[in-house]
Amino acid sequence: MKFGKLFFALVIFISLAASVHAEGSYKARYLTASDIERVKALKVLLYGVDTKSLQETINELEKTRHPQLSLQMKEAMAKTYVDIVKEINVEGQEKKEWLYSMVCLNMAYLQFGGTQGKYGSTTELNRLIRQKLIGYLPPGVLKQSGFLYSLE
Repeated sequence: MKFGKLFFALVIFISLAASVHAEGSYKARYLTASDIERVKALKVLLYGVDTKSLQETINELEKTRHPQLSLQMKEAMAKTYVDIVKEINVEGQEKKEWLYSMVCLNMAYLQFGGTQGKYGSTTELNRLIRQKLIGYLPPGVLKQSGFLYSLE
């Protein structure tokens, strides 16, 4: 279980690093009332595994370079998480938190240009998560400006 906690900490670190970078470099863009309703809906889907408040999530989205794209990504992650919880009957808070951390990791994998082919994953779960994420993301988003990140 140490690996799971370490992994979850890594996902949190990456999220915080991106947030700090965004805070220092980008002017906030405000979400519309419709966007905020979408954020509320995804918070309901992630109840119990997403510990950020509604306002923290809104602030985080408004500080990103592409708030609409970031919101679409969060929605894809929430829907993927809910689907898999139902499909494989995930029970228990610890397992649900671990699954959500895996969904976050796989989104990051896609954002860093990881292969989207069926042979790019090491486990059935990763393949399932990536397949669902890609299905819930808008068409063509994997090549859209603002989705892919580079360490250069």
